[in-house]
Amino acid sequence: MWSNAVRRAVGSLLIAGVVFGGGAAFGRQLQSKILTEKGETRTVPVSHPLEWWTRNPLRLDTSGDLMVGYAAGGGAPISTQDYTVEQRVSEVGVLAGHRIVQVILTIHPGSRVIDAGYASAEEPGQWKSLLVQDRPGDHYIEIYGLHYDVGGLMTMNNAAIYGVGPDAVLGTFDPDTGNGGGCADGYWWFDRSGAHEVNFGPLTGAIDKAVPPEGRFTPRCWALQPKKLELSSGVQRRDANCHACGWIGKVEARYRIDHGSAVPVSVRYTASDGADGSSR
Repeated sequence: MWSNAVRRAVGSLLIAGVVFGGGAAFGRQLQSKILTEKGETRTVPVSHPLEWWTRNPLRLDTSGDLMVGYAAGGGAPISTQDYTVEQRVSEVGVLAGHRIVQVILTIHPGSRVIDAGYASAEEPGQWKSLLVQDRPGDHYIEIYGLHYDVGGLMTMNNAAIYGVGPDAVLGTFDPDTGNGGGCADGYWWFDRSGAHEVNFGPLTGAIDKAVPPEGRFTPRCWALQPKKLELSSGVQRRDANCHACGWIGKVEARYRIDHGSAVPVSVRYTASDGADGSSR
């Protein structure tokens, strides 16, 4: 199960999404990205009907974090029947002809799981999955999965589509509940071949040039505002020895999406003393 150290470490990860290669064979090029207690894994996705993904979904717990098969109070081992699942299936939208479906699970442990000390009734687990129609008909692959089998760490938000036309972006953002500003997130653009991770390199590169060399900023999570095509982050000294100290300024940037890349429109750094910084 999740120790506090693991929960803090995993909760601070930036989940960048899924990297796809080009080519017409959409299902053969991409890798799905799954985050569990044991870290990040990438697999070659296999297409299934939508019902396959939503029927008895706990069977897809490949990490073992639900403790299925483990002893419980001298009786039968823990099984998926020892959990109650609330499932919400919703259509996010369609991009470049590919239907996108979101599945969110809330997983409530039963008395046998709780009595065995494997989970708490106050903190149900949560899963989030993004499924993409990889070809016409009832054929879906999973591009993104977030599995937190012990709750209290993540806040599951709905994925959304930002923008219209060929430069529209699918985004998912799930903040952790600590004060470190960590999150799980991912952003993709689509063409006829499928989904591709948005390249934020041009934007972060421009910001790196604008902030002082001794400063660092948050490139994603709460700082990124895809609906407004903006990024706003405090700038902290790289050698700061605590979360609340060493803040030297703020950076604000605007960008546009062009063929899957976040291209900077403007970048402005302002020092904490109120003096204007560089504007590009």
